[in-house]
Amino acid sequence: MDKTTVQELIQPTIKARNVDVYYGETHALMGIDLDIAPKTVTALIGPSGCGKSTFLRCINRMNDTIPSCRMTGKITLDGEDIYSKNIDVVQLRAKVGMVFQKANPFPKSIYDNVAYGPRIHGLAADDKDLDEIVFSSLQRSGLWNEVKDRLDKSGTALSGGQQQRLCIARTIAVNPEVILMDEPCSALDPIATAIIEELIADLKERFTIVIVTHSMQQAARLSQKTAFFHLGKILEFGDTSEIFTNPRVEKTKDYITGRYG
Repeated sequence: MDKTTVQELIQPTIKARNVDVYYGETHALMGIDLDIAPKTVTALIGPSGCGKSTFLRCINRMNDTIPSCRMTGKITLDGEDIYSKNIDVVQLRAKVGMVFQKANPFPKSIYDNVAYGPRIHGLAADDKDLDEIVFSSLQRSGLWNEVKDRLDKSGTALSGGQQQRLCIARTIAVNPEVILMDEPCSALDPIATAIIEELIADLKERFTIVIVTHSMQQAARLSQKTAFFHLGKILEFGDTSEIFTNPRVEKTKDYITGRYG
């Protein structure tokens, strides 16, 4: 069986078809078609204001919180329409976690930050179970050794990079299928960024990850697939290695070589 046939047999975790998004009269996304494969990192790149974050927010219905926002088209998660009237949005956001540009730990202890999701979703049978979820989430986020002796201290007292890893631990504590990341390293120094990037590379073994980034180097290092957004449309999508070494569209080439952006 050839490689193409094998790839075709892998059903996408997320499938977007003919997605349009409007903020009032502003047409922010136009005719977006995108398949996101399981357990891969898909990078969304493109100049500011091109629709990357808007599309990301469609995948867990964060745009529902914006009164002027309207979406048409279809997005499915494992074949199920996430905009169906039968969908429980709270459950959807447990399945599709999000890590924001600016770390946003709750003003609670490190322990309670991670335990919050499992508690409200009833994922722990007892305190011992909850302890195990907190331990494994902090370990998987690479934070355990740094915080194990101060779990009762406030999450907001951690450094910026540690706060971002705490937010990742909080996200994975509810065992999502998909993790969305909106510029997760843009506020971090190079050392903290390198730690987060290493973490993302590890997490893709278990989760499907979609990352918005302005850093071409980061997209090239981390992702297997890349979508190039421009003025609300996807101009090019494919294997990251192909997009960065042999883009088919002139505008993609201009953007990744730094001619504009």
